[in-house]
Amino acid sequence: MLQSVSGMKATANEKHEIDQHLTGEPAIAKARQLLPSFRTAMLVTKSADNGELHMRPMALQGDLSNFGGTLWFFADDRSHKIHEIDRDPRVFLVFQNDRDSRYLQLAGTASAVTDRAKMRELYTPEIRTWFPEGVDDPHLMLLRIDVTNGTFWETPGGVVQVLAALTKSVVTGTPGKGGRSGTMDL
Repeated sequence: MLQSVSGMKATANEKHEIDQHLTGEPAIAKARQLLPSFRTAMLVTKSADNGELHMRPMALQGDLSNFGGTLWFFADDRSHKIHEIDRDPRVFLVFQNDRDSRYLQLAGTASAVTDRAKMRELYTPEIRTWFPEGVDDPHLMLLRIDVTNGTFWETPGGVVQVLAALTKSVVTGTPGKGGRSGTMDL
């Protein structure tokens, strides 16, 4: 028997889900490669009232191909997420791109920022949808998330590769492997 990633016993023929473990610059480079394929992230916070997890979509901001460990989102200072982050700044971000078979989960520490110069740098006309007064809206703020670690799953070749793995699995009766996965420590 082998010791698996999750700590459970596994047989020698059992496939392990985690293939790579990246740290430092290789981890940042991997996130930098994956992030531009996502338009939104699901932000997960912990409720200040009862400890339940809350998840909501957030639009990614800035040039993600320059990711260096920090992600930015616009937010309203009156929102529940801001109060939840004030009590517990540990958050998760969940990304999903079914078309390209790319998935990413990042963990980090969030903080509320009211830097108007940074807001002007990141501002796009779409922000007016939620903040009609633009950067001058008194309730507009930024969420800064400093990423500490994460997990990724990807299938180069997208759906075609997944279908090939499925076909192989059906024909051979063995589990197919359609992509790569791994962990990242930034």
